[in-house]
Amino acid sequence: MISTSNRISRKEEVDELFAQLGRVLEHKIEALLIGGAAMLEQGLKDSTKDIDIVCRTVGDMETMIASASALGFQIIGPQKRHERLGINRLAVKGGHNLDIFANRISYDFGLSESIWHRAIKSRSFGLLEIRDASPEDIFVMKLIANRPGDGRDCAVLFSTVLDFDEVYQEIEAQYRRAGEVEQKIWITYIEEGIGRLEENFNLEMPLGDRVSELADDYRERLYQKLSRSQAGK
Repeated sequence: MISTSNRISRKEEVDELFAQLGRVLEHKIEALLIGGAAMLEQGLKDSTKDIDIVCRTVGDMETMIASASALGFQIIGPQKRHERLGINRLAVKGGHNLDIFANRISYDFGLSESIWHRAIKSRSFGLLEIRDASPEDIFVMKLIANRPGDGRDCAVLFSTVLDFDEVYQEIEAQYRRAGEVEQKIWITYIEEGIGRLEENFNLEMPLGDRVSELADDYRERLYQKLSRSQAGK
């Protein structure tokens, strides 16, 4: 049975939930496991409260939410700690949170094909296929999220052998992708997260300067857009 404590300390508990979901799904769904549950699976974390998964489409997210409800999960709105994240509902049961995203993780930072194919492991649970996100991508998402404990998790991930060139390539590719400038605010979250890591954990981030250049570009573009808007009034 799924534990009724506030935290999950065994990856088998996460797998059991996925097995239950896989049995009640109406059709096959592919999803990416991110966050603390992915770190638990990879032996990088002792316990987690949240199980974060990213579905590839809005329809798949809706199906997943309906299936979680059928398993007795209560469907509620996001909490303050989700304010930076692209999530509008989460499923709660026994003190555990199943946070279900639909491609969009934070504003227009989403589940790219490179993130999907960089996943390090694929597992099937009936109609549910779960891929475990790479440490590099978990790192970026936790820098963005800034939830309690994310800084500590980033420090743990930093201590593994991360490919920081790959991390930056993903960040830059998503930042350079066409879209409204306001939707690029997540780049400032990453910059803030790097600053916290350097200050709180005495770490030197190899990509800090390059991320700050993108964040400066974002602020300049936003300023120019607001200036044009004011001039047009």
